[in-house]
Amino acid sequence: MTRINRPDTLLTELRDIKRRLHALETAQRATAAGAQPTAAAEHLTEESTETGTSGSE
Repeated sequence: MTRINRPDTLLTELRDIKRRLHALETAQRATAAGAQPTAAAEHLTEESTETGTSGSE
């Protein structure tokens, strides 16, 4: 029997793949959550700048 076909090796490989997938999904959520407030802050900054310019004229 080859090494890869042993049940314990397959379970170890599956656990490793699941662990990596979970880590990637967590990192993706953290990146997406971090990007949303930044984009919102940039949008508000642009509006404040436009409003400030219009009000001073």
